[in-house]
Amino acid sequence: MRHSWLVVLFALIWVSRPSVVAQTNRTMQSPFFDVLVNSGTGTIIIGRPNKTPFISGAFTTIHYDSVNFWSPQLTEKVHVTIEPFTNELGKGRKLIYTFMDTAHALEVKWEIGIYDSLQALTFETTCTNRGQHNVGIKSIEPLAITEQHPGYLYWPGAQKCLTNGAMYYDAGTIHTFGDPYQKPEPYGETKGGVMLNRQLADNPRTIQSWWNIGIFSGYDQEGLSLGYIENKSGLGRIQVLKNTDNQISLVAESVLNPGLEMEPGQTISSDRFMINIANNPYQVLEDYADIMAKVGKANIGEVVNGWCNWFYTLDHFTEDEIIKNAQFAAKHLKPYGLEYIQIDEGFQTWHGEWEGNSRFPHGLKWLASQIKLLGLKPGIWISPFVVSDTTEVFKKHPDWFLKTDEGTLKRIGPWPNENTDWFRNETPKRFALDITHPGAGKWFTDLIDTLANNWGFEMIKVDFVAWTVFSAHHFYDTSATPVQVYTKALQIMRKTAGDKCHLLDCGPGNISIGSINSMRVEYDQNYGYFNEVWKQYFLGTSCSAGAAGKRYFYHNRTWTNDADHVCIDLLSNTQAQAVASLISLSGGNMMSGDRLTHMNNSKLEILHKIFPATGTNAKPVDLFDMDPQTAFAVNFNKEFDQWTVAGFFNPNLDSSITKVFPLHRLWLDPKKTYLVYDFWNEHFVGEINDSLEVRIPPGSAELFSLHEKRPIPQFISTTRHAMQGAVELDDIHFDSAHNTLSGTSTGPLGSSYDVIIFIPADYYWVPKQAKLYDDFHNYSVKMADNQILRVRLQFNGTDTINWEIQFKK
Repeated sequence: MRHSWLVVLFALIWVSRPSVVAQTNRTMQSPFFDVLVNSGTGTIIIGRPNKTPFISGAFTTIHYDSVNFWSPQLTEKVHVTIEPFTNELGKGRKLIYTFMDTAHALEVKWEIGIYDSLQALTFETTCTNRGQHNVGIKSIEPLAITEQHPGYLYWPGAQKCLTNGAMYYDAGTIHTFGDPYQKPEPYGETKGGVMLNRQLADNPRTIQSWWNIGIFSGYDQEGLSLGYIENKSGLGRIQVLKNTDNQISLVAESVLNPGLEMEPGQTISSDRFMINIANNPYQVLEDYADIMAKVGKANIGEVVNGWCNWFYTLDHFTEDEIIKNAQFAAKHLKPYGLEYIQIDEGFQTWHGEWEGNSRFPHGLKWLASQIKLLGLKPGIWISPFVVSDTTEVFKKHPDWFLKTDEGTLKRIGPWPNENTDWFRNETPKRFALDITHPGAGKWFTDLIDTLANNWGFEMIKVDFVAWTVFSAHHFYDTSATPVQVYTKALQIMRKTAGDKCHLLDCGPGNISIGSINSMRVEYDQNYGYFNEVWKQYFLGTSCSAGAAGKRYFYHNRTWTNDADHVCIDLLSNTQAQAVASLISLSGGNMMSGDRLTHMNNSKLEILHKIFPATGTNAKPVDLFDMDPQTAFAVNFNKEFDQWTVAGFFNPNLDSSITKVFPLHRLWLDPKKTYLVYDFWNEHFVGEINDSLEVRIPPGSAELFSLHEKRPIPQFISTTRHAMQGAVELDDIHFDSAHNTLSGTSTGPLGSSYDVIIFIPADYYWVPKQAKLYDDFHNYSVKMADNQILRVRLQFNGTDTINWEIQFKK
């Protein structure tokens, strides 16, 4: 079937402001943008207050499923209004173009919004069926700016861009403009969300992205973000093509589904697409996520510290295996902050029959209760939309499942296409639950109620969205879109399970924001061999490092990032330290993924040093330099002190590398002096200013703390936690009147660790009890190196130690 376009073209041609004013009678202004409207010609002009051109030749497009319809003449029928508004982002004004497509009886409104206190423009197109018959719409473009019409987005000096993928398995890329674009396809194309606009797509230099794109012109230059701030109806896709040094073509397309039928009176929106500007490329991405969080009412702040069996068992394990590892975790890791035991795929009889199979003779409710008796929280994996043809629910209710365009039951699966042996030979065959059917919706709700409220699971991990809901040609409710259905599903889960249940989404958080707590953000393809383990974390654009880098700005704004489980059993100690450092720096969910009962003491000690997660994530220092990123820095600002933890990684297993970063790239003041401590090697590196140079051996990481040098004795690290004070220090205070440094430290009962103190040249410490050390209740003090004092804490019978050191000057 041929696609048709209703394209309404509005020229946005920049000229100098004085000459424009003479031709226009309507204006819309903010402190950041000038929008001038000529009601006679239907043209608008967008520039920045310094008379810099910004946008020209923009238009909106509706993709139908009927005959071609192209009508630039509709600019003569446009009704234009300018209205003030106040929404969740603040006060502003919006320009509204309203017109009718009489051939389809469709009323279209194109809204362009500006804000009083926000350096951003929003674009949204809404369509209302004013006729007596259903109208088929496949996608809506809230904004298109292409050379063919002609039109441009003016952005001088654009060098690279940051793209995004549909969900966890594709973390996007850092792409250099001018290079041929190679779409990352870890799993193949998502079954749904395929763009219809081909004006840019056929050019090999056109960059494609899901949800958002960040434009990079330099670390000290303004940053530009192009992205959907909500996805309530469509799957947000973006295409960008750099035409010249200053001009970019852009298409933002909200993809619906092939069989969507708008009923008479129904309204559907493209959702809001935003262009925002900030002083640098980091700030613009963070602003974008902050705005997205406001619009989506994000649910943030909750981190999962736990264990999951998937990466060492895959889908074959027993209830006894879960119990033994839970017992080990309760004894050895719970004191360090582990809380959850999450059971992954393999417990179910079939997809769609979620009771325990023969390897779980006591059932899932019993297993959850046993985990709780250990003082831990049970979690469970489900793919609630996947149902095998062997299940009772499928046999009794075939009308509850997705259909093809011909009305037959629609097979679903992760296979690339139906012309494969995988598709032909798959047993059992699988189908997708359509929760818009009332019976299926009740079955889905009852399933979540059983998991959370009957069986008692306090965490639910949702998977297999890409090839189920998103693959729909149409739903039982033909007026519904995949995004609306998935949003409804997550809302049912949240309402039914309640706020006490942590929802971890392996789907697109850009849709489920507000319902979920955390989101998987990386490739998730570690299948048990050494090379695969290392690849999972450090090789490829969608590895953990690449995901923690390119998706850092979402964390603690829109959801909690889940950058991967910590699987270190097959790695050397230095490689294990690198993995532990990376996941700790990511700040998000901290999940051990090894067989704990078989873990050696050195690896267990590494786990001790990263539980619990701090919740605070590092920024990628080399965000636009490397892909995947290999340098991260995070600042901790406590009432008693502030410091930076920086991690530098070498994915190469054969040779060392050296990295040099100016201090301002680490968000530090190059005019100041900093004290550097090496966490894993327990070594004082020295004093630095202006820049930091670090040599990283093959397949390893260097994890440093950096403290601004002060003229008094000061703490510079601990050996308890990789973030070196963020978890284990409650307070440190220097009393200059008595030359006394005192602190309050916490730790698990029976544990021991060191607090590292730097002594400046004007001070010194002399033991009072012996020549080399002093012993106190639960701690001892000893010089460890020149100007380095070690306070060794022994948590015997207590989890809190107040310590004090007397210095001389």
